[in-house]
Amino acid sequence: PMSTHLHDFRTAAAVAVALPPAVLTGATNGGAIDLGDADGPCFAVQLVGALADGCTLTSSVQQSATGSSWAAIPDGAFAAVTDGSGGQTIRFTRTARFVRWTGTPAGGDPGPSAAVAVLFVQQKKLF
Repeated sequence: PMSTHLHDFRTAAAVAVALPPAVLTGATNGGAIDLGDADGPCFAVQLVGALADGCTLTSSVQQSATGSSWAAIPDGAFAAVTDGSGGQTIRFTRTARFVRWTGTPAGGDPGPSAAVAVLFVQQKKLF
């Protein structure tokens, strides 16, 4: 069995920027992240900064075998965000090689706007 404790984070963990810090005003998909050299449970960290008044951000993690056709990951949804300046972490298990973050800000005055950044982390395979 694989240890869940990372003694040397830099060499033992696959860390990927799923969404660099950005202000979103509509539905957004992060880039495809190849986790082929990692194994076991993953976690995602979503940081939300400024959020327009009345705006709600819904977001989740998707997976793909090829990096082009995407499907939801069970337990891969973040709780809807209605207040800015906070963070969430979710744990999920992928069954495909590629993952990406997807999110949509909706509502808001004068329109949807959410400052967001996302990281994926998974332990690298041990050989």
